Amino acid sequence: MHPLPLALAAALLAVPAAAQDSGPIPEAQPLLARYVLADGRLLIGGGPEASAAAEAAGPALAARIVGSAGAMPLLTQGVVALAVIPREMTPIERAAVRRFSGGLPAAVPVMQGLFLYARCDKDGAVDERVRPVLRELLSDAGQTRLRAALAMYKPLDAAALASARQQLSGLPTATYALRAPGYVAPDGSLAIIGSDTLTTIMPEILAAYALHAPSVHFTGDLRGSSTAIPALTAGTTAFAPMGRELWQNDLDGFRQAKGYDPVRIRVAYASHGPRADGKTPPAIYVNARNPLAGLSTERVKRIFAAGAPGGDISDWSALGIPAGPIHVYGARDDGGFGSAMRLSKLGGLLFSARYQAMPSGKAIVEAIAADPLGIGYATWMDSGTAPAGARVLPLASREGQPFVLPTNGKARSAWPISYFLNIYVDRAPGRPFDPAAKGLLHFLLSDEGQAIIARHVGEDEGYVPLDKADLAAERARINAL
Repeated sequence: MHPLPLALAAALLAVPAAAQDSGPIPEAQPLLARYVLADGRLLIGGGPEASAAAEAAGPALAARIVGSAGAMPLLTQGVVALAVIPREMTPIERAAVRRFSGGLPAAVPVMQGLFLYARCDKDGAVDERVRPVLRELLSDAGQTRLRAALAMYKPLDAAALASARQQLSGLPTATYALRAPGYVAPDGSLAIIGSDTLTTIMPEILAAYALHAPSVHFTGDLRGSSTAIPALTAGTTAFAPMGRELWQNDLDGFRQAKGYDPVRIRVAYASHGPRADGKTPPAIYVNARNPLAGLSTERVKRIFAAGAPGGDISDWSALGIPAGPIHVYGARDDGGFGSAMRLSKLGGLLFSARYQAMPSGKAIVEAIAADPLGIGYATWMDSGTAPAGARVLPLASREGQPFVLPTNGKARSAWPISYFLNIYVDRAPGRPFDPAAKGLLHFLLSDEGQAIIARHVGEDEGYVPLDKADLAAERARINAL
């Protein structure tokens, strides 16, 4: 069995995406260039502007039309040399690129409102093959060709063009090693790119699976869930393990590049709690002095969303406790956790007009701890970060059912807003799924694989094996791949 190199450092805490631009990241690995075609041209990606940029640069470039959202994951994984985007990158996109590449991408304007993005390594260097292309597009001749091909864009003014050329002249270069597209390495191993929460479980899983399939080798690159779907979209991972659900930007990029959705396989429940020695999963929090025994998911929707069946609940008196307006806190609806929660847990409804968007899970819980009238929906919380003035609120799937907490036990599957350790796979309609990857998925959901997960339940991430009903459903889903 090949060794499992795990490239990681301290995991990112639950912070806003913008802060991830400057926060800690895993140790960066040498970047690979998968975008050099057999004829020596470099592949670039984006919307129709990518074709115009390729023509303007002369014979050095070829274009792949995948849209703005689809280009970003391909850039992250080095499947395109440049992403041609008619906008600035979002904070979440920048954070995902940086988490994998080690450096923030270089943004070079070539027309007003049109940017070419290039990956930078941890030292801020672009691939030595890329800078001459950018220089050509910023030359007088390149600018003339761009203006002819993209008449709907205004050209850069003299000051902006001079600034872009100066920016480009200051970019250092490095040699990015060539690699063919795909997830099979030169040694024949299959890449697994994804969540850094698997760094203790995955080596044990792979070692055990090697006894069943000694001829199949996997190599793990576990730097975070934000690297998983870009790799799946780019075709550089056999499957994408994630310690969370897809965020909207993940899904948008995959859909735009592929034209269909990835398939989700649930492998374990994601964490348990509340507990003092690990992460508590996403939950509803109230002030510690709030006497409310619990809520049904129907009432959660009526508090957090606008227009839920039954009408909005805006005052605590409607829940049988002393009157007062309900102050609702939660994550930003910016394509990340807040958006994913709204779509998957609130039925896609818009947030309530009373909803106060906060920059982080810690900020949400701190606001609740200071506000006796507060309630909030927060993401994973590390031990010691949740203040004593807030508590996790028990929930029920339906009115009249018992309230439960996301504990490690038989009631774990009853937690109605469960999150999972998910593995997303690229199953193109009408095409077979890789049998080697499918075999490992089967093993993860086998009795032996679930027993390995159970041995790690006390760790910081605290994954919990699936119950019989969920296990049967996921096994059936794998059989259908």
